[in-house]
Amino acid sequence: MAECAAVRSEPFSQFQCIQRIAPQLIVVLSLVALRLVAYFSAGGLWRDEVHSVNMATLPIDDLFFVLTNDSIPMCWQSLLRTWVFLFGSSDAAVRSLGLVIGLTTIPAIWWSMRQFGISFPWWVLVLFGLDPSLMIFGGEVRGYGLGIITFFLLVGTAWRTLQQPSGWQWCGLVVISLMAVQSSFTNCFLLAATLIACGVVALRQGRFSLCVGMMLVGILAAMSMVPYAIYVAPRLTRVVNLVHDPVPRLLPLRVFIQTYKWGGLVRGWLGVAVGLLGFSELLRQLFLAKRDQVTASTPNQDLVVFLPVFFWVGTAGFWFYMRFLGVQTANWYHLPWMALLAITTELGMRLWSQQQPERQRLTMRVATMGALLIAIEVVPQLQFRLTTTDLIARDLSQNVRLGDLVIVSPWYVGITFGRYYQGAAEWTNLPNVDHIDHHLAYEQQKEKVMPWPSPQGIQQELQKIDATLQAGGRVWWVGPFKLLPPGKSPLILSGAPDPQYGWSESAYLTSWQQIAIAKMQSIGVTVRPWAMPRPKGVNPNENPAVFLVERSTSPALPVASFNSETRKE
Repeated sequence: MAECAAVRSEPFSQFQCIQRIAPQLIVVLSLVALRLVAYFSAGGLWRDEVHSVNMATLPIDDLFFVLTNDSIPMCWQSLLRTWVFLFGSSDAAVRSLGLVIGLTTIPAIWWSMRQFGISFPWWVLVLFGLDPSLMIFGGEVRGYGLGIITFFLLVGTAWRTLQQPSGWQWCGLVVISLMAVQSSFTNCFLLAATLIACGVVALRQGRFSLCVGMMLVGILAAMSMVPYAIYVAPRLTRVVNLVHDPVPRLLPLRVFIQTYKWGGLVRGWLGVAVGLLGFSELLRQLFLAKRDQVTASTPNQDLVVFLPVFFWVGTAGFWFYMRFLGVQTANWYHLPWMALLAITTELGMRLWSQQQPERQRLTMRVATMGALLIAIEVVPQLQFRLTTTDLIARDLSQNVRLGDLVIVSPWYVGITFGRYYQGAAEWTNLPNVDHIDHHLAYEQQKEKVMPWPSPQGIQQELQKIDATLQAGGRVWWVGPFKLLPPGKSPLILSGAPDPQYGWSESAYLTSWQQIAIAKMQSIGVTVRPWAMPRPKGVNPNENPAVFLVERSTSPALPVASFNSETRKE
């Protein structure tokens, strides 16, 4: 850009300047345009986002409760709470915060890689910046995008401090380190990878005090997480051990592969090819440095030392954390490791491209063409609505009547449903986990009903269903619905932990649904799906079906009787 300003008076030189920056503009415009596509396709808030907003609207004296009842540390809640105070908590207001965070990832990536001497980070922007999971979930009303931004700022700040240490640089590193770990628990492990790698480089340079400084920054950041270790980790451990179903060991890896493949064939093959090329160049330079016993400290030699430590420590830390969590992961869980892969690829390719000037031009051409092809390929993925529960709630608000009953199952879909429903009919979760109090954490709501035998846990809901149908009202069922075959009993569980199923959430959800459906079948009902317009691309985590249940004039379907001792699959 400076070169363009210097030749502003020469038309031909200006044309050459435009040609020079055109590929960069293509990539940046693609990044911005695709984020706008994701933003305008997102629709209403889904349950995770509603939970965030509910936490942000609690009184300030409940702040400790908020910080210990979410899966994201305090920076996100502080930012969201400030935004809500300034602009309100409407969908449009909080969605705009997600868009701002999504767009901010672009300059954060550029600035971070600039500290390594990279004028334009082609591969991070193309391979990671255009990732649909980053654009959708990094731009939703949750803290995942903020965690990515602070991670990139951390890496750039740490490298700059390593190369040009000063009082201001150290202060900046301390601040961004605290922000990074307070934005994402995963960043704790990525912070360790970054600081350990910088410490190894400092030792190689013979600057022991610099290495100690890096370690002290890490210790300070770790100390800021002590309250979470005391109050949050034990609760999460209890939830994982009691409430969640066992997770297969390789499931997180399979989810990562699915997440990566969601970026399309072009991104998939291009990422593998470029990653292997950068990795092979790193190995080559490591071999040459060892063979020639290179001891001089140059930016390239420092990078050759930094990269393998950064990658392997960060990778080991990330997958250790995934194993520690012990829960089923989703796309957004893997964004930090994808960022680490992208940074490693970018810096590896920097080593490769510096060998010959022609390689830098080849990088520009291939990355620009790749950006265009990836952008075209991922547009359908970005037309992704995060929920249809808001549409369902508004549709039912217009179609229910006084005397009807709305049942929402599984119960956690009611977190979203309650935000948008304004109908005349009463509604309840199945089981009713006190949907008036949306501010309880998920596991607290589960633990309110799972210790009861499954029929007792939904006695009030069964009575409401019976009273509604007997009075001629209709039951609107939001969620999966399957009639029991004649003579089949519903699954009955004792209070958690059940002798056979323990604290399995899926088993209790199945039991509650089957018991409620058996109750309606014993009365005699007709069931039909409720048709309503639905968009094509919808978050599979929250796209429930709707069924209308009415009392039938025909004889009731035969359903086996059941009691608390009955146990059938």
